[in-house]
Amino acid sequence: MMICPNCGTENRPGARFCVQCGAALPAEVAARAPSPVEPAFAVPPPPPSPIPAGPVPVERRYPILRTLSVIYKVLGGIAGALTLLVSIGTCIAAIAGGAMFGEMGRQLGIQIPGMGGVVGGVILGLISLLYGGFAALTLYGAGELINLFISMEEHLRSLARR
Repeated sequence: MMICPNCGTENRPGARFCVQCGAALPAEVAARAPSPVEPAFAVPPPPPSPIPAGPVPVERRYPILRTLSVIYKVLGGIAGALTLLVSIGTCIAAIAGGAMFGEMGRQLGIQIPGMGGVVGGVILGLISLLYGGFAALTLYGAGELINLFISMEEHLRSLARR
């Protein structure tokens, strides 16, 4: 225990100021002697390595999967563009074909059943648009799924390096 020279109050060991009056305690009394457990010549431990701020650089692996992902995405884009063209062509062909069959039926005097005309063309165009759009989205989604798996693997490797 340290005793304050000003007011005589007992203070904890190592205190720099008195808890009662706030007076500065003598430096030679406040100085702490090295503990017997720690030798005076001990080297302090190195400071902990800080966690890097930002992404840890990770080597890019799986070039074949990356290429396959790009191929799927490109095929999805091509399938989407072709779907639009096919849908428009189906609408035009069904409308023109329906008009042609309708005119031919009137000339021959018979009723020709079928999906001709404007309504039939729109319905066939929508069906081809839905089917082709689903195929295009499936291809593009497969490319994105491959990218997702590669990104997850890279993220786990970067966490393991920290």
